[in-house]
Amino acid sequence: MFYDDPRVLYLSIHRHDDGNFFPGTGGPTECGVGEGLGRNINVAWSGGLAPPMGDAEYLAAFRTIVMPVAKEFAPDVVMVSAGFDAASGHPPPLGGYKVSPACFGHMTQQLLQLADGKIVLSLEGGYDLPSICDAAQECVRALLGDEPSPLKEEELKKTPCQNAIDTLQKTIAIQ
Repeated sequence: MFYDDPRVLYLSIHRHDDGNFFPGTGGPTECGVGEGLGRNINVAWSGGLAPPMGDAEYLAAFRTIVMPVAKEFAPDVVMVSAGFDAASGHPPPLGGYKVSPACFGHMTQQLLQLADGKIVLSLEGGYDLPSICDAAQECVRALLGDEPSPLKEEELKKTPCQNAIDTLQKTIAIQ
């Protein structure tokens, strides 16, 4: 809908597996067209579940792509299609990643730095009810100005897996 609109920045972080993961769209070369070229950014994780992406990988995506690009764009409002398919607890056919509820809260807290804190989160995906509830609770904590649960120290110190590094480098090179 906004593929050719330079006024809208679209960022997505999702499992892609070179188009082999449902729905198969959202590849890294899908960058927009015309005046909207470069305003569509897909951090399209590939490499399957060897290993599954987790906090370290999502934090790296936020640190290297999401927040720098979003800060430069300077949005008036941030709208998040909050899909929790990547949350720990989803079996491989439905995600298989290991993102903690605390990481979802931390990412929400980061987004609050944008648009004078004007942010809308709408539930978009996820299939494991306890995982969805835990992740959503951390996001709401951040929206309310409460500190999200702390991230595990080992995740903060962990180097992202090579598949994530490859995806991030590819995304940056394409953009």
